Amino acid sequence: MKRLAVSGATGFVGGHLSRWLPSQQCVAQPLSRAMIGSADLPVALRGMDAVIHLAARAHRLRDAATDPAREFHEVNVGITRVMAQACVSAGVKRFVFVSSAGVLGSRSPTDGFTDASSAAPHDDYTRSKLAAEQMLTTEFGGRLEVVILRPPMVYGPGAPGNFDRILKAVLTGFPLPLGGLRAPRSLISVRNLCDVMLRAATCSSVEARPMLVSDREVTSVAELAAAIAEAVGRRNRGFIVPPSMLSAALKLAGRSGDLHRLLEPFVLRGSLACSSLGWSPEFEFAHELEWTVRATGRGI
Repeated sequence: MKRLAVSGATGFVGGHLSRWLPSQQCVAQPLSRAMIGSADLPVALRGMDAVIHLAARAHRLRDAATDPAREFHEVNVGITRVMAQACVSAGVKRFVFVSSAGVLGSRSPTDGFTDASSAAPHDDYTRSKLAAEQMLTTEFGGRLEVVILRPPMVYGPGAPGNFDRILKAVLTGFPLPLGGLRAPRSLISVRNLCDVMLRAATCSSVEARPMLVSDREVTSVAELAAAIAEAVGRRNRGFIVPPSMLSAALKLAGRSGDLHRLLEPFVLRGSLACSSLGWSPEFEFAHELEWTVRATGRGI
């Protein structure tokens, strides 16, 4: 039975992972914030087969920090370094780091990003994630088996951010100006992400290069809203608003940062996770979305 330590176990993805691992004949050892910052961390990691590092300062639409760039770096790079060093001290061989596909840019080319696409981080969050990737590779590449996963937006019950706003808005039944948002976008179900994290932590050999991971299907904001409505048996009441008008409305609402996540394509065409880890998405988008919608609908 594999023993896996999970940082960020109280977050959205970490919570799902910690509950899911026992069903896969694994022992999940959650690491608290207090433990990560203590001298006892290497002791807590002894006997672990791998660490899955999810603890991070996430992207925020309205960031009240005085110096967001510094805080992103201190958490997403600094704490990652602490975790990796503790793994070395404890004799843990493998370190799975969950980064972000956003390190490649805010908009994908027409044919999508590949594992070989050049990095082009576009905000403080993605710059800090890329810096953490580079730190792990340069400082720990010879001492740890570092596996870097780059997922897109993650959805599932309890998902935060834009997905949660779209989901709950559709469930209210109010008409939404989403009908024109047809740019193709890759997503990943939290269960597919849990599956690939487990594979990355336990497979016999790993690829050193960062790997894109996503659902097999590609969707759009308009299609996502329509699928949510269909899952609960409601009429899709989305309507089309010209992008220029939507842009102006988002700016007035102080949310212009949402624009590229709504209007621009973001498609992933990764292959390394399949060739290196032997992984392919097990859970289909339609099933996962229905599961998410019904779980969320019970809570609102």
